[in-house]
Amino acid sequence: MAITQYYVASSIDGFIADSSDRIDWLLAFGFEEFSTHYDAFLAGIGAIIMGAATYDFLLADAGTAWPYPGIPTWVVTHRTLPVIDGADITFFSGDLAQLDGELRDAAGDRDVWVVGGGSIAAQLAAAGLLDELHVTIMPVLVGSGKPLLPVTEVTKPLRLMRSTPFPSGAVEHVYRLP
Repeated sequence: MAITQYYVASSIDGFIADSSDRIDWLLAFGFEEFSTHYDAFLAGIGAIIMGAATYDFLLADAGTAWPYPGIPTWVVTHRTLPVIDGADITFFSGDLAQLDGELRDAAGDRDVWVVGGGSIAAQLAAAGLLDELHVTIMPVLVGSGKPLLPVTEVTKPLRLMRSTPFPSGAVEHVYRLP
């Protein structure tokens, strides 16, 4: 059965974007050292869910091909947005708990990836629908911006499943949520 995973990079001080909603600090690292790890993760993904801000970020890079070909993707939004060529997109507004079964069914024997911002992941976590947190802590301080996982209350302790260090000093931690 599919599990739902929030796979994301964060600064040491817990931000996924700076106060201008930019990720230049993350892109400065390059991704060569992470590519094998990322490719293995992506091979296990059968469905994606993201918020409108993440989708807007992908729309802004119009010259780039859709990064998730063949993976059905749900975009949570209340706005009308264009569909990116080559993308299997479904727009959704409503209670994420109602979408959970559809996402897991679409994923089949693979998993669901929460891409981008922490708001969707936090809503899923609050509903008990987020199974794992894959966070790569980047060796940089951002100071302020979008928080990693803007939960509204303290959770039970997460269980560390594994850690993977990278040459740049980044470390991925995979946690199982209670």
